Amino acid sequence: MSGWTEFGGRLTKALRNVTDRVFLVAFLQADRKVYVQCAGGQDELHAQAAGPEVVPWAESGGMAAAGWVAPSGIDPPNWSFSLPLPASTAEYAAPAERCVVALRDAYGLSGPDGLVHKAWRDGEYPLAGESWSPERMAARDRGEDPVVMPWLGLPTARG
Repeated sequence: MSGWTEFGGRLTKALRNVTDRVFLVAFLQADRKVYVQCAGGQDELHAQAAGPEVVPWAESGGMAAAGWVAPSGIDPPNWSFSLPLPASTAEYAAPAERCVVALRDAYGLSGPDGLVHKAWRDGEYPLAGESWSPERMAARDRGEDPVVMPWLGLPTARG
């Protein structure tokens, strides 16, 4: 894979596919604590990057300037941000660039070559207090694992 610019473009495309109940985690194969992760919801795309409790050696000075919200001390201790949905293709470029800033600048990775990814879609379940008929339960979306994202250009994580 080439450098961060190409990875950012590929991640922008991948984030458009992180829809409701879809999760995408990109992490350093040699150290799973070095990661960025995104979760799709009905109304927003939520992203996190490992915070200083997880990666204490990170240079996090540029994270806030890039648009990340600092960890609040509440679990999980991660940097975060949310993109309201629906969003245009151009709006997905900002979260992708924030992820690049975390990986490149805060964690000091020279390039995306050591990264791998995992993506999946959670199954559909009733909300708290909601009950479904046996027929509805049988017809529910059972999710998908893995969700294949070949355009991301990262190997799929093993295990």
